Amino acid sequence: MSKKARPEEEGRSEALAKPLIEAALFLSDRPLTLERLRVLSGLRSRKRVEAVLEELRREYEESGRAFTISRFRGERFMMHVKPEWLALVKRHVGRTVLSIGVLRTLSFIAYHQPVEKSTVAAIRGGRAYTQIRELVERGLVEIERKGRSSLLKTSRLFAELLGVEDNPSAIRRKIQEVMPSSSSQQPPGQEEKK
Repeated sequence: MSKKARPEEEGRSEALAKPLIEAALFLSDRPLTLERLRVLSGLRSRKRVEAVLEELRREYEESGRAFTISRFRGERFMMHVKPEWLALVKRHVGRTVLSIGVLRTLSFIAYHQPVEKSTVAAIRGGRAYTQIRELVERGLVEIERKGRSSLLKTSRLFAELLGVEDNPSAIRRKIQEVMPSSSSQQPPGQEEKK
C-alpha cells in the first residue's frame, strides 16, 4: 500500500475532524493551541483547522447557542459560555473552577493591572507563581515581557466573563461594585494567602 492516503481515508478524517475539535474544546477548561487541535483532529493544515473553528463558531452564532469559540494570543482557542448567558445562570451553578487562593491572586491582578509578576508574588506569597501559571493556562491572565520583568494583566476572556469592556478601569470599577463596602476593606488579593 502506498504512503499516500486514499481519497476516502482523507474524507473520513475530514468528517471526524470537526466533532473531534468540538469535543476537545468542550472538555477543556483552558485554551487549546492551534497545533494541538491540528494533531488531535488529524488535519494536515493549520489553515484547515482554523476553517473548522470558524465554521463551528458561525454555526453556534447562527443557531443562537449560548456558547462560542474565542481566539486568544498565541493561536489558542477556547469554547465558553457567552457573557450574556453566563450572567443569567452562574448563580445557579454551584461548582467552583478555581480555588480560593487562585481567585484571590486573579482579583489582585485584575484590580492592580498591569502589575509586575514579582509584585504579585511579594503580596500573595510563593504559591503565586503556580497560581499565575494556572491563570495563564486557563486564558484569564496574559504575560507581557518588559525588559527583565513580566507584567500581568487580565485577558479579553476575563473581561467577557466579568461582563465588562476589556480595559483596566472598567474591570476595577466592576470589582469595586461587587466588593462589600467597608472602609477597612483591603484591595482584592491582599487577604490571607491560600
